[in-house]
Amino acid sequence: MTKDRARFAIGIDLGTTNSALAFAPLVGEGTPEVLLVPQWEGLAGLTEKPTLPSFLYLPEEAVAAHLRGEEVGAGQWIVGLFARMKASEAPGRVAHSAKSWLCHHAADRSAPFLPWGSTVLAREQKISPVRASALILNYLRGIWNSRFAQAGFAFDDQDITVTVPASFDAAAQRLTITAAEEAGFPGDVRLLEEPQAAFYCWLESHDPARELWQRPDNGDAGLRHVLVIDIGGGTSDFSIFEVRLNEQTPDPDIRRVAVSEHTLLGGDNIDLAVAHFLEPRLAGAGSRLSGPQWDQLVAACRHLKEHALAATGPPDERFVVALAGRGSGMVGGSQAATVMRAEIESLLLDGFFPFCDAAARPYRTHAALREWGLPYPSDSAITRHLAEFLNDRPRIDAVLFNGGSVRPPLLRQRLREQIGGWQDGFVPQVLENEEPDLAVARGAARFGALLHHRSGRIAAGAAAAIFLEVEGIQATDRQTVRPPLVCVLPQGAAPSQLFEIADLGLKLRTDQLVRFQAYSSTRKSVSRAGDIVSWSEGEFHPLPPLQTIVRTAELSGPEAGGMLPVGLTARMNALGLLHISCVSADPAVQQSWPLEFNMREHVQGVAGAPGAGRAREANAPIEPNASADALETARRQIGIVFTQPANNSKKNKITAATILKGVERILASARSEWNGPLLRALWPALEERRDDRRRSADHEEAWLIMAGFLLRPGFGVVRDDLRIDALWRVHDDGPCFPGRRIKSQEYILWRRVAGGLTRERQTRLMAGEIDRIRSGRAPDELVRLAGSLELIHHDTKAELVRCFCDIAVTLARAKRHCAPYLAAL
Repeated sequence: MTKDRARFAIGIDLGTTNSALAFAPLVGEGTPEVLLVPQWEGLAGLTEKPTLPSFLYLPEEAVAAHLRGEEVGAGQWIVGLFARMKASEAPGRVAHSAKSWLCHHAADRSAPFLPWGSTVLAREQKISPVRASALILNYLRGIWNSRFAQAGFAFDDQDITVTVPASFDAAAQRLTITAAEEAGFPGDVRLLEEPQAAFYCWLESHDPARELWQRPDNGDAGLRHVLVIDIGGGTSDFSIFEVRLNEQTPDPDIRRVAVSEHTLLGGDNIDLAVAHFLEPRLAGAGSRLSGPQWDQLVAACRHLKEHALAATGPPDERFVVALAGRGSGMVGGSQAATVMRAEIESLLLDGFFPFCDAAARPYRTHAALREWGLPYPSDSAITRHLAEFLNDRPRIDAVLFNGGSVRPPLLRQRLREQIGGWQDGFVPQVLENEEPDLAVARGAARFGALLHHRSGRIAAGAAAAIFLEVEGIQATDRQTVRPPLVCVLPQGAAPSQLFEIADLGLKLRTDQLVRFQAYSSTRKSVSRAGDIVSWSEGEFHPLPPLQTIVRTAELSGPEAGGMLPVGLTARMNALGLLHISCVSADPAVQQSWPLEFNMREHVQGVAGAPGAGRAREANAPIEPNASADALETARRQIGIVFTQPANNSKKNKITAATILKGVERILASARSEWNGPLLRALWPALEERRDDRRRSADHEEAWLIMAGFLLRPGFGVVRDDLRIDALWRVHDDGPCFPGRRIKSQEYILWRRVAGGLTRERQTRLMAGEIDRIRSGRAPDELVRLAGSLELIHHDTKAELVRCFCDIAVTLARAKRHCAPYLAAL
């Protein structure tokens, strides 16, 4: 099938709280319509609504038996209103906020951990954020086909656009496409920024040339700037559009000129804040609700917020929040609390929309609220995030509000007044948005239709510039670059525009995993492809690493483990996805290798452990348990030790034990008390002294022991995979002082970090040692290392098991030491 068969442009708003589907005809005239979505309203029956709550409920056996035979669902999971209702009754069986996870790079978004913190479901019953998103998309696809497929308008034949926050980075966009593919969508699904979609919807029924020029102007008479404030269930998204009159056409030229950073602030955060406010009234001062009670309270506060803010009322209007009891004491054990409208509005305005100066910036601390495992920002004041975004931006002439969280008039008025205060009293006009819950889906459908007819599109290139860390280069701004960053895709790059960077002198080692740390920035609009700039905190947003392997088996010329000169190419394709490749600079090798995001970093706090949903302190960001000053002193001390010359004096001999004792004194704590982030924070000082291993065997031995101690077990802290990449260079370099002493420490090192080694690296370690093991003369530490390599091929494992069993039996019968072989088994 080809898109020549398409008769409709479909727009899907895959929302954090609600999703929607709209469609526009591609033949003839017609405005986008919203598809009414059948969904369970309860056990009593079905209803049709224009929005589909983005909640998924895995029913108990009794509920599943009652609904058995009905086709309205997503496999075993029920999607929509019934699932949202069950979030308060059975929170451990309801997955939600999946979209918020897609941009959380400290989690494996393909791992099954939703519902977050559930103790009710086994791991095999849970679903990943990608799977949850796919189930919602698949549900909408099924509803469309049930309505239109028999008429010849199958879903897969239509022109399909799925929306994402403008602040979604390239990795989150890729995961959204992955979810669409898993939902059975065709391969040519495109992405569109949600603020753009909302503006497209407004443009559908309004004349910008007339409405934006109704008031006198004291600037450029032919230019206006429109700010879209899109605050939904999970994110606050800001975009600025430049609207310029064109004397050649009746319609103005429109260009998206700025987007905000990704900010996890929305309706979910408001629900949590209200829940925190009410918890003492329900549990009593100094007491806390249980995990299930807390989840029930959050769901109740979601309903309270929607009900209270749907209409205006007197300040003393009272609302009741009740929690049901459990088991036989459901009635007697129930709890209730009362809250007044004035309290809710004060919490909302003072906590999320306070007045602030134009120079205000969000507070950034390490004490951020981390409910449901998500890294919400430290500062919940959306106005301060908006002030930071508007810094150095053009004056705002008009504002378009979108998203359910800004439906209340008092919030729109507060934001309008705040922007006016920042602009010396110039209050922007408000562009009417009659359906803030549906505008994104409608706009996406209109975008697809305009694309089909090749007319009326907003000019919008890459929302952010993309940079890669590259060693051995110098910044064009002549500053010290740590780390050096090269721009591979400029901000504003047009779709399909190819950028080539060929003069960096890059070389890749063949037959091993090569990684580049990637960053995006919305504040580097002047950087061009190939520019090398200094890293600065606050301007660069880290992305998952990009990786590839250049295999010599596929090439002619380079030897295994050799170096191949390469350049870089980058483009954003027509569907909105980032593509970066390494291209051979060797005339004898005409080939390129795409760089793929590594979406599966080993990290802490994202496994969805039992009870994690309530353990808010346990899920707070973990920092080194030492002061910054002491940590810096300890790092300097490590560097000083390794720069000392070799010393044959037993008293002044360099050993890992003496180094660690010195660090213990500086940090005023025993090494047994050091947490993972503290150990990793010491690693850069050791990594910088890697070449000092060559000073003496003592230096090398101490370095290897320290490396294993600081990086064990090879995973568990954010960016451990990059640390292991750096450590692996020690393997590639080989020992500086070959011999039994150093070889033994190498075995111990790789055993300590084996959990962070890829299958390929574990295989390479074993390939170099398997003959020694077969001979029966393997040292104990090699045997223990072999037992820790869990990713090697099963045939090799089977051989090791047989070998270790035979040797262990022989040694035991001879009453000789066989413990390493038994431990390895």
